[in-house]
Amino acid sequence: MEKMKKKHLIFFMNLMMAILLGSNALAYLDPNTGGVILNTIWPFIVAFFSAVGAFTIKYFWKPIKKAFSKLITKN
Repeated sequence: MEKMKKKHLIFFMNLMMAILLGSNALAYLDPNTGGVILNTIWPFIVAFFSAVGAFTIKYFWKPIKKAFSKLITKN
């Protein structure tokens, strides 16, 4: 158990040294990078709202159906 803690501590210390003592990275982001990021993120947003919408419709289907059937029978 003590050996495992020591390995974790060594790993954590090496990670912190690499983060804190690392040099600056010079990188170029071209104009299409923003588009690529948006094209990666928007399907997840659409999928989330689709899942929420599907759950809402499934959960409230009977009350919605009842409300519409009342509207149709009145006319």
